[in-house]
Amino acid sequence: MKAKIAKSAHKHVFSKIYLDSFHILEAAEIIINESADYKLSILGKTNILNSAQNKGQINTGIAIKDHLSKIIKVAMECDYFYNPEIGYIFIIGPLTSIFLNDLEGKTLGAISAGPYGILRGLGISPKEATAHIEALKIGGYLLIVRGYDNDIDTLENVMDIKARKIERLTSILKH
Repeated sequence: MKAKIAKSAHKHVFSKIYLDSFHILEAAEIIINESADYKLSILGKTNILNSAQNKGQINTGIAIKDHLSKIIKVAMECDYFYNPEIGYIFIIGPLTSIFLNDLEGKTLGAISAGPYGILRGLGISPKEATAHIEALKIGGYLLIVRGYDNDIDTLENVMDIKARKIERLTSILKH
């Protein structure tokens, strides 16, 4: 018989920048394979707004969305917007509607300070939100996971353990 663990009533956010598509997909797969009820979203910079121009290229976000949709067996929301500070950005996952929310004829994500404000509204610290925006500007991918406190704490531990294993392997391979 399994003991019941009381779920925390508070939602929390885990966010992390990845500098390449391989590592963000690897992290997303780890998160999807965890048993907790996480809400996973990914943002990334793209050079185009019309995904039909470069269908399947990883930098459009379509390839990431398709890969994740196959794993979870559910189509994920995906859309694009232009932000004057960052450029064209794709957004995948449940936060899509927040970034595309209309505010007097513009989407929130399209307002200069929109992405920063959304990140702050999710509970991300000012320092981390600024770092995330700067990373997006240079082509990084932002992973945002929403879940209950206990689940996010577990996820952070799993991700830290995975990162340490990768660092050890990289260190061994260099020598």
